[in-house]
Amino acid sequence: MKFKIGLSLIFVLIYNSCLAGLFHENSIEKSNYYYSTSVKKTTDSLALLKKQIGEFAKKKDYENAIATSKKLLLKARVLSDSSHITNAYWRLGYYLKKLDQLDSAYFYFDKAYAVNLKLKDSIGSGDRLLDMANIQKSLGDYNGGMVTATEGLQYLEGTNELESVIGLYQNIAICQKELGHPKEALRWSDKIFSLLNKHPSADVSAENLYNIKTTRANILAVLKDYPTSFKILDSIAAITQGSNPSQFARAICNKGYYMWLENKDNVQSESLQLEAMRIRQELNTAPGLISSSIHLAEYYFETNKPLALDYAQKALTNSKKTNNPVAILEALDLLLPLKKTLGQDVSEEAIFYSQVQNTLEKTKQAVRAIYAATKYDNDTLEKKNLMLLAQVAIKEKQKILAISAAIISLTLIVFVIYYKNQQKKKEQLEMAYKTELRLSKKLHDELGNDIFYLMTQVEKNNQDTDSSQKVIILEGLNNIYQRIRDISKEYTAIDTGENFGKEFFSLLNSYSSTKTKLITKELPSNFWDNVSAGAKIEVYRILQELLVNMKKHSQATLVAITCSKNNKQVVIRYVDNGVGFSLKKNYLGNGLKNVENRIKGIKGNIIFDSKPNEGVTATITFAI
Repeated sequence: MKFKIGLSLIFVLIYNSCLAGLFHENSIEKSNYYYSTSVKKTTDSLALLKKQIGEFAKKKDYENAIATSKKLLLKARVLSDSSHITNAYWRLGYYLKKLDQLDSAYFYFDKAYAVNLKLKDSIGSGDRLLDMANIQKSLGDYNGGMVTATEGLQYLEGTNELESVIGLYQNIAICQKELGHPKEALRWSDKIFSLLNKHPSADVSAENLYNIKTTRANILAVLKDYPTSFKILDSIAAITQGSNPSQFARAICNKGYYMWLENKDNVQSESLQLEAMRIRQELNTAPGLISSSIHLAEYYFETNKPLALDYAQKALTNSKKTNNPVAILEALDLLLPLKKTLGQDVSEEAIFYSQVQNTLEKTKQAVRAIYAATKYDNDTLEKKNLMLLAQVAIKEKQKILAISAAIISLTLIVFVIYYKNQQKKKEQLEMAYKTELRLSKKLHDELGNDIFYLMTQVEKNNQDTDSSQKVIILEGLNNIYQRIRDISKEYTAIDTGENFGKEFFSLLNSYSSTKTKLITKELPSNFWDNVSAGAKIEVYRILQELLVNMKKHSQATLVAITCSKNNKQVVIRYVDNGVGFSLKKNYLGNGLKNVENRIKGIKGNIIFDSKPNEGVTATITFAI
């Protein structure tokens, strides 16, 4: 009976909501004519503003393009037209970047990104992050640019927006190279060419392809693979000679510079660089002149200081024209020591260096402040919108209350199951750790001590055993005893408190020997503060497993381990110069399988990079 009454009430509520919807639709139809007329007039005015902006941009009148873009933004806000609001923000960012007002440009790109998130426009969101990453890169904030570009890939990777995806890969490759990680840079460059091979008809401009290939040549030169680098630059020069003097000059300038780096006595190096300078002077392109001037200043730095100073001064003059603080500082880094060596006054340039350095740092800080201030809001925007939509839906659609209750119940059940599973995993990890400790104690206290007792008995018994046989027995027993002590050490308790850093550092150094040199850097005392005790234990055991594996199989003479951390994750990089292995074959023995199982236990990731006779690289990442 109660069920029937409840069912009747539900039907009444549905009927009432349907009636309300009909009345609402009738009122909308009555006002449609007046509304559509008003919207048409406003849309026309927005289209006119966009046309005016385009005309100003063609004339490179960016000041008026910015002013008109602000008018477009105001009108779009009055209409609450989100698509025109984000378009106006993008235009403001684009034209401000043209005027080298990078912090303001970044601000508007970030605003456009927030609106794209609100519109659930993943393509627009990824494109704006690419714009922001490029600004950070141009300011020399390579870490920031890399983080922003990586975030952009979350929206664009796997889509058909190949040019934008390639732009993000290119940004990361350049940032990695500038941060001193050429192998990582080459990996991202490989991703670009892999994508182009999969999509040979991708709509990528010739100019962008030249830039991508030149970046790859630059990376290879840093890795001292000069023949491959020269081959790429020669191919660009052959294609562009006579048709694209800017790219041709760039190719021969870079080749000449790298030829000099490879061999300081290479006579062809000077002629190539001078020819590139001549072409760039005819073109009168400031960025090209800056690059040539700096390369020639470096080329003549030791052999002809007055001429080197002249080129450094030219680089500074052109850098000032473009208002590029990074290029200005690069030119001053050459000019100041040259002037000092030649006995010239450097006070004016030194003051200017300080001013530019401060301005650049302020701009970087402004960009970082914008990022920090809006990051949380942007990340939570979609969640808030969904919550608001849910509240409105509950008020207007009461008929879905029963479904909502079921969904909530199901969610709670899933959460409880998930929580129980997590608790179970945690208990299993704790049990495994306790088992390890128990095994360690048993090995050391029982078996190890028994063997040690036998060794002492053999030493005392001089009558029954031949001396040479006695030595063999003692050596065998001692070898077993030492192996048991090593196994015990592998499973001994780990101090996960404030002394963990020292214990971790001690572990790494313990594997350094006369045959194998291990290079690492002691970390700040607070490096491990935000890392959980469980994660510390697993990381310790993972590194221990890698080092044991290295000692047993790699024949490495050099091992390097680096650790870095940001707000989100810890990254540990292991590199050795041992015999390596083939990734195509089943390379995971029990030791490396244990490593993978352990990293999965803390929701981390490990990537192996190795080839036979080329060593092993392992990159470990896990969230804080």
